[in-house]
Amino acid sequence: MGEACSDFDLKVSNETTPPNLSPAWYAVQTAYRREQQVDQALNAKGYRTYLPLIREIHQWNDRRKIIHVPAFSGYLFVHHEPTLRNRVGVLQTGGVIRLLSGNHAPNPVPDSEIEAVRRALNSGMLCQRCDGIAPSTRVRVTRGPLAGVEGRLERIKSSFRLIITVSVFSQSISAEVGINDVEAIHEGSNTH
Repeated sequence: MGEACSDFDLKVSNETTPPNLSPAWYAVQTAYRREQQVDQALNAKGYRTYLPLIREIHQWNDRRKIIHVPAFSGYLFVHHEPTLRNRVGVLQTGGVIRLLSGNHAPNPVPDSEIEAVRRALNSGMLCQRCDGIAPSTRVRVTRGPLAGVEGRLERIKSSFRLIITVSVFSQSISAEVGINDVEAIHEGSNTH
């Protein structure tokens, strides 16, 4: 009789276990101007986070100062296994509004998008926020510090900028690139 109970318990526990528990990046929406506080609180709880920061020059009457501000206002990323315990742990952090989701579950952010943002911001190139820019030609950078990074090419004033978009919340950053340092990616094919 004990065996029957353990077989039943085994079947029930297997049915409730999510099929894929590999860690992934998730976008967290924060309260207004609370990105850095949420980042610190999640780190204190043991979560791995990524808060992309861009350098901006702020001008006052008497001085100019370079400050670091969130690249995506109101958002940061957390890396964890997609368990209910982790979701609740993130959501119970002060300043967290929600995990961006679809179909009643958080949507993972592709590692390639996180890596593209990280490489652009760490390249030393001037990066800016660029919300609301319509997509144009899809390109891959062929040389320089962003070699291999993919995004959309836009002409802004007299320069070309690589637009890197995080698809989960459709916000972007841009980095200046030379027109000769990119190649077009043909949609729907692996060749370029």
